[in-house]
Amino acid sequence: MVVLETVLVALGVLICVWAITLRRLSVAQRPRFSRAIAFRVAFPLLGGILTAVGSVLALGQSPLVGSLVLVAALSLAWLLLRHDQPSVMIRILYQDYFALKKENPQATELDLLYSIVKCRRPRWSEDRILEVCAGKDIKQLVLLLLVIEFDIHPLNDMEQYERMKQQVERLYPVS
Repeated sequence: MVVLETVLVALGVLICVWAITLRRLSVAQRPRFSRAIAFRVAFPLLGGILTAVGSVLALGQSPLVGSLVLVAALSLAWLLLRHDQPSVMIRILYQDYFALKKENPQATELDLLYSIVKCRRPRWSEDRILEVCAGKDIKQLVLLLLVIEFDIHPLNDMEQYERMKQQVERLYPVS
């Protein structure tokens, strides 16, 4: 059977996903070892080599099973990378916003945003919530909540901030 080959492919894909996931964290949240150049190069390379070796061995044993293993592993990796924490949080915030808007059509934009922030940060004072919501639309509020939630510093984590900003724009539901 192709158990060893399947384990090699799965391990390789998971190492790659883990390295990419660590790179997506803010500088403040990353473990020290993940900041080293050796880690940033070696682990994705190791994962790629393990995936390639496992795939070649599995294809050599049984082309059909080897192809299925590789497709399943790559599909899992794609799902893990596509549905990371920030993108899930963006979708949830948009769903909450549009549900509130549908339930309360007479509510002002500030009321809707206030409700979302109050639900996410119940311990914040009313003044702090109003300060966060004032002068913003839902996209700006979502980005601000992401920055707060994931401890993103726009200067230190400019690359991640820009990526989140693009995600907020891309995931905005078109209705």
